[in-house]
Amino acid sequence: MKYPKSPGCPDNSLPPRTQEEDEDEEGEDRELVAGRRAKRDRRQGNGSATPCQVCNIQLNSWAQAQIHYRGKTHQRRLRRLSKAANTGATRLAASG
Repeated sequence: MKYPKSPGCPDNSLPPRTQEEDEDEEGEDRELVAGRRAKRDRRQGNGSATPCQVCNIQLNSWAQAQIHYRGKTHQRRLRRLSKAANTGATRLAASG
């Protein structure tokens, strides 16, 4: 309960609010709503996600993409993909 009951108030009602209290609470509500919007926008992103087609993942920023591209897992998958492509091309050339 926000306000303690005063002897002059009925049991189920709160004392009257001042204009300052109403304005303060409205300001807090606006800040809360703005905070929610900002968080929602962050979750949805701004469309700058960089996909890695080799690993089938989405990277949030250019810096994160650079780190990923230099990493062991990406390099290993790239080698496997390259090897499979070369083997497939060699088979097609030999059979044709």
